[in-house]
Amino acid sequence: MSKTTLIRLIIGINLTLALHTGTTQAQQVSQAAAELEKMFVEACRERIVGNYEKAIPLLEELLKKDHKNHAAMYELARVYDAQNKPDQAERLLLTATSLAPDNDWYAKFLADVYNKTGKFQAAASVFEQLIKKEPNNESYYFRWAYFLVKADAVERAIKVYDDLEKRVGVTEESVRRKHSLYIGMGNNKKAAEELQRLIDAYPRRVEYRHLLAGFYEQIGDKTQAQAEYRRIMDIAPNDPKAALALAGGRNAAGDDISFLQSLKPVFENPGGNIDLKIGRMLPLIQKVADTGDMPLADAALELTAVLEKAHPGEAKPLAAAADLLYYTGRSKEALSKYQRALELDKAVFAVWEQVMRIRYEAGQYNALWMVSEDALDYFPNRAMAFYFNAAALVELGKPGEAEGVIDQALLMIPNESPSAALFLGLKGAIAHLRKSSDKFMIYFDEAGKLDPNSAYVLSNHSFYLCLRNEQAAKAKEIAQKADKLQPGMARTNHALGWLMLKDKDFAGARERLSKAIEINGAEDPALLEHYGDLLFQTGDTDGAVSYWNKAQAKGGRSSVLERKIAERRWYE
Repeated sequence: MSKTTLIRLIIGINLTLALHTGTTQAQQVSQAAAELEKMFVEACRERIVGNYEKAIPLLEELLKKDHKNHAAMYELARVYDAQNKPDQAERLLLTATSLAPDNDWYAKFLADVYNKTGKFQAAASVFEQLIKKEPNNESYYFRWAYFLVKADAVERAIKVYDDLEKRVGVTEESVRRKHSLYIGMGNNKKAAEELQRLIDAYPRRVEYRHLLAGFYEQIGDKTQAQAEYRRIMDIAPNDPKAALALAGGRNAAGDDISFLQSLKPVFENPGGNIDLKIGRMLPLIQKVADTGDMPLADAALELTAVLEKAHPGEAKPLAAAADLLYYTGRSKEALSKYQRALELDKAVFAVWEQVMRIRYEAGQYNALWMVSEDALDYFPNRAMAFYFNAAALVELGKPGEAEGVIDQALLMIPNESPSAALFLGLKGAIAHLRKSSDKFMIYFDEAGKLDPNSAYVLSNHSFYLCLRNEQAAKAKEIAQKADKLQPGMARTNHALGWLMLKDKDFAGARERLSKAIEINGAEDPALLEHYGDLLFQTGDTDGAVSYWNKAQAKGGRSSVLERKIAERRWYE
């Protein structure tokens, strides 16, 4: 609606109320009345466009000339309300409503003003009076009850809803509101009874039975919830939500695997809600994440396979399967599932983060850089996307670019947060690349203080200490801690294997370095070179040269790598 149309509408509503001409000739308009009309129209126009400094004097002057002009009072009250002067608005509206007691607009606006000044009982009384004039106006009952609740007169509010139901019958809206009020009062019995009243009024509406079953679940009454779900199944035998809720209901012994198996028939139904199905699995997925329980994970994976078949276009079953695989040490299989999930839905950052995490933990920095670039396109404000991007750049020998990414990220996160520790660790790595020993120590020390249990910071710190050939005992201690916190990281295994090699613990070095290569996929040239060093020192010269050649082919930059290959000898 245009401003001009709105002005005309206001004038049309209020004009006859605004003019008190006093003439005995109905068809004659005096000059004074015409002036009042002109003044009122101009004031309304100024109020509508927000020129309150012009509207106020016009309306005040009009009221001086016509002190019973309740429409002008109403308009001036609206100006004061817009200026956050509710007391002045209230004074004008009280007079306007006394002059025009049949004008409901004045009364409703007065209730709004009472609400702003905290006079909730007075606001409720306004609607109590309005209902006397319009006893079948449902909206008035809801407003009356609303203000009574705000005035802490909850039982009176419930009585208002009861009165409404006597007139119009039981409705979902009134029942829901009374149900919520009883919950707030701590009266769960009455809250349940309200939902039962709704069911009794509409016995074939299964959604109302779901409300009651859900409420019983919410308050921990599983027996009543299960009973209600069974009633739903009697009415709607194919109801997927009820079937899902009843599946595994006899799992009193806490047998998680049996529980998962009992869900299979329901999960096979493609008509069931995918979110509800995943929701039933989430507690057990979290249990796998916390414990690494392989049998439980495998049982859950059987269900995710069923979901993939029942919901072929959904990313959620793939992501759930990937989580189960990742938390049981099967990162390669998890990566494949996460990537397929991303093909279907790129809007979930948690999936992107897991893909980046797997690439990072495997030391696959080219792939990490590429996926982190894509992640930043979709999520330009996620600190972890910046972290993995910067980490990849550091390892790819681009410290300048990495520094720019780190600086951007640090603008988004608190200086003293654990997230900041990750970026300080990267700054320490950059300091190493720039041969700044003092900064190297400062950054890693600060990172360790901010988050002493960050496996990523600890792993990097230990690895760079190895590269610097410094503090071997400290490097070993923090690498072991990192390995305990986050087992299966290529870098940690590399650092531990390298340290063992330096100590001539060849068996331990072989175990750790082999594991690192398996995780990494033979992508890290430094790792390949060190494995070649191990082979040479254990008498396998041909094997050593083969790995040194692999390291060189992967871009190895070691100062002695070419010499090792050329002379078929190991140089430290």
